Amino acid sequence: MPCKTKAMATTNHTVCVTGAGGFIASWLVKLLLEKGYTVRGTVRNPDDSKNAHLWLLEGAKNRLELLRADLLDCESLRVAFAGCKGVFHTASPVTDDPEQMVEPAVKGTRNVINVAAS
Repeated sequence: MPCKTKAMATTNHTVCVTGAGGFIASWLVKLLLEKGYTVRGTVRNPDDSKNAHLWLLEGAKNRLELLRADLLDCESLRVAFAGCKGVFHTASPVTDDPEQMVEPAVKGTRNVINVAAS
């Protein structure tokens, strides 16, 4: 007997995904769009061609917005999170140097938590 599939959920909720262009985040954006969410994704550069794959996702044309944000800039996070019902934090600095990765990752995560909670 074939598996039953659920009909696509519809929602008017907007959520934010930090680091939306990343591998895991891209799959999360895809799933959220499929579930009917409007997704506001943060990226380093919305015009960068490495984010082009996001615009090919079903529902992206009408329910995806990419914003420039920096995890160390609380104001850019406030703009990105404004009006969102939830935040999925997947962004992280990418470098081979642990000293240049750990501290910004921790500070950025603290900023995300603090801004999302405010």
